[in-house]
This record gives sequence, structure tokens and C-alpha cells, in this order.
Amino acid sequence: MSSSESSVEKDIDEAVEAMALHLAGGGTLGDLRGLNEGHYEAIYAAGYAQYNAGRYEQAEKVFQFLSMYQPYDRRFPMALASVKQVKGDYAEAIGYYAMASVLDMMDPVPLFHSAECLAALGRIDDAVEALGFVIRNANQPETASYKQRAEAMIGILKSGEIAK
Repeated sequence: MSSSESSVEKDIDEAVEAMALHLAGGGTLGDLRGLNEGHYEAIYAAGYAQYNAGRYEQAEKVFQFLSMYQPYDRRFPMALASVKQVKGDYAEAIGYYAMASVLDMMDPVPLFHSAECLAALGRIDDAVEALGFVIRNANQPETASYKQRAEAMIGILKSGEIAK
């Protein structure tokens, strides 16, 4: 190995170590790229517009980028999960809803949408369990409608109107 190859290898090792320390300390890839809240808001708005226009493939790419570069903003995995759900990728949607749940453990909204996905996958018992969490935790005015929807959905699931 030449000295220039050794130097490049050393530089790469140092860069990887610095990145790992940054990420381990709660930093993000977006920080490393110089992205700020204004950038995230503009990118999110673009993804939201794509989603609302029914351009799910484009919206998915935007929300994947945001979820990767700023993983601490729960809107981004929620948006990505919604895209996956609309596209019928229910198992993947559940994973992204779980990411959003980890960022706010008491928010029942990701679990409600996970329950929709579980029901679509025929996992009725799991859906009912998730909806029970929603009912127990939808105690804020902004989540009250989810409590009512969860109660109605449990009734439908238990009635057998949605086959197992």
C-alpha cells in the first residue's frame, strides 16, 4: 500500500469515526449536511404537496429523505407511513408508525393507523389490541376523534364484518 493510499484510508477512518460520534451524541445526518428547520419545512411542504396530489412515489422519496436526515421529527416517519399505507405496503407502514410512536409514546395516532394496517393484513386481534391503547390514551381534545373512531373500529372488527 502506498503512503497516499494509507493517508486516504486514515482520512476515511477519521471521518467515519467523527460521523459515528456525532450521530451517537444525538446529531443527525442533516446537521452534517448543514440543513436547518427552514430547509426541513420547505422539503416537508414539497412532500406534502406531492402526497395531496396523489404523487405517492415522489412523496415517498421526500419523506424517506426527511426521515433519514432528521429522524427526531415524528412528522416525517408519520408521513412516510401514510404513503406506505396508501400504497398498500401495510407491513412497512406499521414499521414507520412504530418509529413515530417511539418519538412520542403517549400519542395514540400512530397506533390508530397501525391498527388500520394490522386489520388490512388480517391481524384482527393485534388491531384490536392497538385500538385498546388508542382508547386508553386518546385523552386530549386533539385526539378525541381517534378514541371514537377506535371504539367504532373495534365494534366492526369484533362483529366479523372484516374477515380474519
